[in-house]
Amino acid sequence: ILAAERERKKKKVKLRKYSSEERMAGVVNGALRAWGLGTGRMMARRSGSTYYQTQRGNMVTILAADRARNWNVTPLSLSASLHTGRVTMGAGGVVNHRDTKDNNEALTFDFSRENMTKVNEILAKYPEGYKKSASIPLLDLAQRQNGGFLSIACMKKVAKILEVPYMQVYEVATFYTMFNRKPVGKHFVQVCTTTPCELCGSGEIVRAIKDYLGVEAGQVTEDGLFSVIEVECLGACVNAPMMQIGDSYYEDLTPESAVNILKQFRDGKTPKVGVQHDRRRVAEPEGGKTTLLEPIPDPSAPNLDVLLEAQKGQQS
Repeated sequence: ILAAERERKKKKVKLRKYSSEERMAGVVNGALRAWGLGTGRMMARRSGSTYYQTQRGNMVTILAADRARNWNVTPLSLSASLHTGRVTMGAGGVVNHRDTKDNNEALTFDFSRENMTKVNEILAKYPEGYKKSASIPLLDLAQRQNGGFLSIACMKKVAKILEVPYMQVYEVATFYTMFNRKPVGKHFVQVCTTTPCELCGSGEIVRAIKDYLGVEAGQVTEDGLFSVIEVECLGACVNAPMMQIGDSYYEDLTPESAVNILKQFRDGKTPKVGVQHDRRRVAEPEGGKTTLLEPIPDPSAPNLDVLLEAQKGQQS
């Protein structure tokens, strides 16, 4: 490159200046080649979007959110191997959906009547024109109904309800770790392995759970009852080591107590939630409190009686 630059300067060759449209075409065609769609030819432009026709016949819409740095790419007619992708200048990269038996375009999703009522209650919390702010609660509701993971059909349904492009919902679902993009077990086990839990023995708990279930992290047991993953801090460091199953925390674990919890789930029982021994109460120190030992006084409200009497007088 340096030699070519020196040769160019020696011959006084002027570099061609590219227009913004040509630079855009270069970014787009690079993304299309990465997807195996060949290069594209610009077909039309309107309302801030540019439409490209690829060599393989895919119509691709380029939404220029930031012409200098970012391009959101959403195919209008989907190929067998490409459903959504995003191209960003710099770090970023290309994200592709791959069809599986449990997650493909042929499957459909719709909220149940009960959950549709919840959807309307959630949307009512947001002002007109800001429905897309409900992306996270609606995706969470869809995941719970769909057996613990978000299929592409779930995300499309949420996008249609919110009246936003599919891409905006895909971005939320693939960013937050609370959303699962692959099927999980009925009892989704998340073991915290961040520093406080690791120092208190979470590594041994992970090994005990894997040995008992016969699966590795990210896998589902053959009976579909369990899947286990390691996660970052779940915010219960004072009760380390701990794990989350469903929406419940199980704290102050040992390898034996962790496996015992799984055995109870397997037997159809409901394990005790929270601290798994009797040496402390909730998050208090083992052996009892060492501070705040005095009785807690009642709230101070010197003029409460006067205010209540005045309120009664106004009501009468």
